[in-house]
Parts: sequence; C-alpha cells; structure tokens
Amino acid sequence: MRLRRTVRYVCWKSFIGTCVLMSLVGCVTEAALKRQSEAEGQFKLGLSYVHTDLQNAIVLFERAIDIDPNHHDAHLELGIVYGSRGRLDAAEEHYKQAIRIDSDSSEAHNNLGTVYARQAQWDRAIEEYRKALENPMYPWPDTAYYNLARSLSKIGEHDEALIALRNARSIVPLSIPAMLIHKEFGRIYEKIGEIELARASYQEAIEAIEADDQGTYRDQLEEYLRNLETTSDGEKHHQP
Repeated sequence: MRLRRTVRYVCWKSFIGTCVLMSLVGCVTEAALKRQSEAEGQFKLGLSYVHTDLQNAIVLFERAIDIDPNHHDAHLELGIVYGSRGRLDAAEEHYKQAIRIDSDSSEAHNNLGTVYARQAQWDRAIEEYRKALENPMYPWPDTAYYNLARSLSKIGEHDEALIALRNARSIVPLSIPAMLIHKEFGRIYEKIGEIELARASYQEAIEAIEADDQGTYRDQLEEYLRNLETTSDGEKHHQP
C-alpha cells in the first residue's frame, strides 16, 4: 500500500510540477512575443524614416535590436545603412549577425559579399555570393550572379564570370537593369580580346538603357565603343 500511495504521491507531484512548468513556459513565451512585437514596431518605424531621416532610422533599428537581439531584418537594414555611409566594419558585423540568426539569408550573404568586394577582398566576396545562390528561395539571384561575375573577373576568372553573367541574364524577371549585365559582358569580352563581342554587348547595353538613365550611362558606353574603334590586334583598354 505504501508503495502505491508513494506512486500516487509522486504522480501528483509530477502533475503539479508539469502545470507549474507549463505556466512558466507560457509566461516566458508571452514575454518573448511581447518583446518581438515591440522590436518589430521600432523596426517598422525605422523603415518609415530611411528616406527622410536616416539618423533617426539608425536609432530605431538599434532600439529594435536592443529589445530583440535576434531581429534579423534590423541587422540587415543597419548593414545597408552603415555600408552606404562607408562604415564597412559596422556593416560587416551586422550582416554577420543577420547570418548568425538565419544562415540561409541570401540577402545578407550577398550584401556581405559586396562589403568584401568594396575592400578588394575578392575571394571572400565570391564565397559569400555563392552562399547567397545556394538558397533556391532567393528572390533576386540575378543580383548575386552579377556581383559574382564582377568579382570573378577581378581575379582573372573570365570564363566563370561569363557563365555567371549568362545565369544572371536568364532570370525572369530581372531585379537589376539589363543594361548593367550587357555592360559587364562588354567589359569582360574587351578584357579577353573579343572585340566584336564587346562592341555588340556595349551596343545592347545602350539599347537597354531606361529613359531616366540616358545621360551618364549612355555617355560612358559610347566612350567604350569609341575606344574599341581604336583597338587593334586585341589591345585591351583599362576600364574603371
């Protein structure tokens, strides 16, 4: 009898303990959800200031992270903001935090690659662009392919760069101007001495320019074409 009573007593203790634990878990979950909601509110408010009051946007994004250190999008936006201000160390740190929170974050990988590319760290940039492309759900793979092509070209991997550009061009719809892809084709073809292909690519780029881009890009591309006219025996011109 004692054994049975002991078992019943233990069972009641276990039941009560489970109830208390579930109650505590419920409280913790409710508190966590409240923090996430508060952080999201600060984040969305920050987004509303991005184009009008960037400093205030930064404060709000930072506040969102203070409330919820795992707010992926706040880290991502701070990376973009700091990158635009030339604060590459800060941008890198926030992109890494975004990746820590979500290792499949293609946008964070792509943007981190761009931070490395701006510092001529081509191998690291290439690695990040390729990681961005590993995610089949990435909505803007043409951007990562284009960036990958530019970095590959910088280290002399022109054949791989052309493959990446063809992959970028195949994405429908494009998230970047087609002109940029054609222009990069032209630059690479010019580097490897394929002058006719370069000329055709630059011409395609001119034709692809949207109305609001007519000025600077058209002038630059027409200069490239004039340079090609003076090219002989595959001589390559330096391109910025």
